[in-house]
Amino acid sequence: MTPGPLRRDLDFAREKARRSLPVSLLALLGIVALYLPLPRRFVAALPLTLAVGLSVRLLRFLRGQRGLDKVWPVVTLVLTAALLATLVMQAVFYQSVRAYEECMAAAQTQLAAADCELLRQQDPLGSGLLIR
Repeated sequence: MTPGPLRRDLDFAREKARRSLPVSLLALLGIVALYLPLPRRFVAALPLTLAVGLSVRLLRFLRGQRGLDKVWPVVTLVLTAALLATLVMQAVFYQSVRAYEECMAAAQTQLAAADCELLRQQDPLGSGLLIR
């Protein structure tokens, strides 16, 4: 390789790494935040939303590149979007999810935990029908 194309490839690799690192760190931060108790768990929406936005910008940056360069940004985009969707579903069914988590936190025996499973299997819309 001549020094010109080598320099251009190195500059591209640096720019790609500079754009990729924040996406990975924000996705990791969002995953860690999903392990918080329920009211505080919604803080994960911020890093996951930023990770989705930065993934889209990274894919735009990689528009003219070969497909292999785009694999990990696409995987990251899909995974962070799925995590964000689960967080949205927990917000939609907040009362049911909160009641189940509080029940499981207070359960001291397997029998008490089995009673909590009834809460988890209830219809999220509150009609009392069990999901089988």
